[in-house]
Amino acid sequence: MKWPKNMGSFDSEDRVKLLSIIDSLRELGISDDIPLPQLVVVGDQSSGKSSLLEGLTGLAFPIASDLCTRFATQIVLRRAPSEQSRVKVSIIPGPEAQGNEAQRAYLAAFRHTADNSDFGVDQFSALLSDAAERMGLPKPGTEDIDDLEKRFSNHVLRVELSGPDHPHLSVVDVPGLFHNPTKYQTREDSEIIRDLIESYITDRRTIIMAVMDGRNNLANQEVFRMARAADPTGSRTVGVVTKCDALQPGEEGSILRILQNEVENLKHGWFAVKNRSARDLKHGVTIEERHLNEEKFFKTSPWCELERNRVGIKPLKSFLGKLLYEHIREEFPTLVEEISGKLQESRVQLAEFGPARQTPTEQRVYLTKIVNRYEAAVDRALAGTYDPGLPSDDPLKLRMHIFNANERFARTLKKEGYLMPFRAVDDKLDDEFNHSRAGGAEPEPIYTWIRNWYREARGACLPGTVNPEAVKSLFRQQCSAWNTISESHLATTANIVRKFSTALYELKIEDESILPRILAKVNPMIESSISAAESQLETILADELTSTLQTINSTFPTTLQSTRLQRLEARLRSHGLIDNAYHANVRALAENANLSIEDQAVYEIHDILKCYYSIAIKRFADNVVNQVVERYLLGREGSVKCFCSEQVSALGEGELAALVADDYETSVRRTDVNYRIQRLEKALEIARKANM
Repeated sequence: MKWPKNMGSFDSEDRVKLLSIIDSLRELGISDDIPLPQLVVVGDQSSGKSSLLEGLTGLAFPIASDLCTRFATQIVLRRAPSEQSRVKVSIIPGPEAQGNEAQRAYLAAFRHTADNSDFGVDQFSALLSDAAERMGLPKPGTEDIDDLEKRFSNHVLRVELSGPDHPHLSVVDVPGLFHNPTKYQTREDSEIIRDLIESYITDRRTIIMAVMDGRNNLANQEVFRMARAADPTGSRTVGVVTKCDALQPGEEGSILRILQNEVENLKHGWFAVKNRSARDLKHGVTIEERHLNEEKFFKTSPWCELERNRVGIKPLKSFLGKLLYEHIREEFPTLVEEISGKLQESRVQLAEFGPARQTPTEQRVYLTKIVNRYEAAVDRALAGTYDPGLPSDDPLKLRMHIFNANERFARTLKKEGYLMPFRAVDDKLDDEFNHSRAGGAEPEPIYTWIRNWYREARGACLPGTVNPEAVKSLFRQQCSAWNTISESHLATTANIVRKFSTALYELKIEDESILPRILAKVNPMIESSISAAESQLETILADELTSTLQTINSTFPTTLQSTRLQRLEARLRSHGLIDNAYHANVRALAENANLSIEDQAVYEIHDILKCYYSIAIKRFADNVVNQVVERYLLGREGSVKCFCSEQVSALGEGELAALVADDYETSVRRTDVNYRIQRLEKALEIARKANM
C-alpha cells in the first residue's frame, strides 16, 4: 500500500504561526472550555511509549519504579537557532483549578528554564517530582500511599524544547494503561487512567497516536479497543508499533500485515520504530546513535519490505508534524467560531448573575441603586401613581390602601367610639351618634348615666354647678373605645406598610439570594418605626383622655350656647308656651323656664360633653392619621423609607458584604465565568491574528 509523501515545506511560516497559536491557546487554558486540535499518545505502560517520546523529542523520560505518571504532559517542539536552545517547563492549570485564582497562580508560578545541554534525565526526574508535589500528588518514592487524598490530576505539565533539530510539533502524553494492580498502582488507579485516556481520545479534535508492543497480539491491546470505540472509522488514529527488534524470527509476518494497514485499517496508517533497548541504555547508546541503529535495522529483511516513509522516528516525526498542521488548519475556522460563541455565552451567563458585587465599592454601588429605585417607587406610590394594569388589591397601591384604612378608621371611630349615645334637645337620640349596635338593645339613657355620676360627685362643688372632674371622668368613659379602635387601625396600616415594603423589594431586587438579607436588615427598622408610632399613639391617647379638657376651637362656645338656647326653646315649646311666632305668656314663661338644680346640671353636663366630644373625636382622628400613620409609617423617616441611600453610605464593609455580597457558590461561579471571559477574549484576539 502506498502512502502520501510529506507535503510542502515542513516548517513554513504559516505552519509555524498556526501551531504557535494553538499552543498559546492551550497555555491560556482554552482546552478547559473548547476542544483544541491536539496529538495525544496513548498506550500500555510496557508498550514503549516513553521510549517513543524520547525518540520524537530527544528528551529522556525517567521511568518511576514505584508510581506511574499521574498527570498529562504536553511536549512542545520548537525550531530555533542553537544559541536559543532551551528547555522550558511549566504547569497549565486544569479544570479543577477553575474559580480558584490562588491555586491557578500557585500552579502557574511553577516555571523552570535551562539550556538543552544542562537538562538530562536527572534534572527532568527532579522537575517531574516537583511538579507532582505542586499539583498535590505524591512524589516518586512516597512510602505512605494508602490514604492519598489525591492520586491523579487534570493539570498539564508543559515541556517546551527549542533547538535547531526540532520541527514545530506538539504532542500530549497521558499516563499509560496497566493491567496488573500493585501496591503502587491499584485497580482504582487503572480505572482513573482509563477514564483520563477516554476523555482525551473521544474529543473529535484529537489525533490519536496509539502505541503497541509488537510482541503483543493486536486483538489483546486495550488501547486499540478504546481507540476503535472513540474513532470507529479510524480517521483520527495513527498506529505505531514498537519493539520490532524484540520479535523472534518468524513472528514478523503478522506485524508486517498490521503495518501495511491490512489488519486494522487506519486512515493515517501505521509506523514502525525501534527504540533504545535496556541493553542500549546500559551501554550508553545516545539518541543520535539510536537513530542510526534504527535506520540500519529497518534496512534488514523483512522490515525492508515496508515503505521507507513508514519506518523510523524521523519519518514519523515529519508525518505527525504535517498531520497535526493539516488537522489544525481544517479545524481552525470552526474553532474560532466556537471561541466567539463560547465568549458570548459566557457574557450572557455573567449578566445573569447581575451587577458585580465582590468588592466593597461594587457592593455599595449595587445596594445604593436598589435603595434609590426603592425610594423612587415609594414616592410614586405615596403620590398615588401606580403602574398601569396593577390589580386594585395589589400591596403596591400603598396610598390607596392607607387612605381606605383611614376612612374605615374614621367611620368606625364615629360609629363605635362612644360609650353612651348622645341625645338631641328634644330628648330623642342624636342623629350623629346614634348608630345601631350589636344585638339591637336599647342603650341606657345618657341622662340616667350622667345623673348617677352627678349624684356621686355631690359635695365637691356648690349645688347646681358642674363639677369639672365629673365631666372629665365622663369624657374618659365616653371615649374608652378609642384605644382599641386606634390600635387596631395602627396595626392595619402597619401591616399595609409591611406588605408594601416586602412586595416592592421583591420587585426591585432581582437576585433571590439578596432579598432575604435585605429584608432581614429592613424589617427590624420597619418594626422600630412601628414601635415609635405606637408610642406616639399612646401620647395622643393620653393627651385626649388623661389631660385637662380644653379646646380653643371657636365652635365649642358657640355650639354650646346654641345648644342651650335650643334646649330652652324645646322645653318651652313642649309646654305650649311659645309658638312659631314666639308669642309667650311672660308669667308662664318665667315659671316654666327654670329646671330643678339637678336637672339643670345634668343637661349642662350632657351638652358640654357632647360639644367637646364632637370636637375631640375629629381632632383625635386627624392626629392619629397625621402624627401616627403619616409621620411614623409614611413620612421621610417612617417605615417605608427607613432604609435610605444615606444609610447605605454609612455602612461598613462587613455590613455591606453581609447584605449584598455573592454567596460562596455564586462568588466562585462568577469568578470562574469572569476568568473564562478573560481567557476567551485573549484567545479570540490571538486566534484572529492567524488571518485564516
